[in-house]
Amino acid sequence: MSVMTPARTTGKPTDHRTTEVDLTTLPWPLQQVIETALEGARNAPDNDEYFRHMRTVITASGIHTSRGEAARCACDCMCDVLYDADDPDAHLFHNGVREVPQCPGCADDHRGRDAE
Repeated sequence: MSVMTPARTTGKPTDHRTTEVDLTTLPWPLQQVIETALEGARNAPDNDEYFRHMRTVITASGIHTSRGEAARCACDCMCDVLYDADDPDAHLFHNGVREVPQCPGCADDHRGRDAE
């Protein structure tokens, strides 16, 4: 009788971890953990607390970030995507009152422009 075994891998690292997630697809309890942690990060008095909250956001959402910071898309379409804040395809613009982060998909579909 012959035995089938899986193919041997080359040992090269493959990084296919997701860098964004639609929050509405996550279970309600995880959404609540993420919302609470994002609020905590916004109101953090120092970097240590800020990054503690960001670790919670990243762990609960399951995304991979390059420097430990996640951002939530806040453009007008309200897509609810959480993504790596350092994603080069994301966009940050000023609407006259505040900075507005856009996920890579929104930045590609309807890129926000700075208020003049």
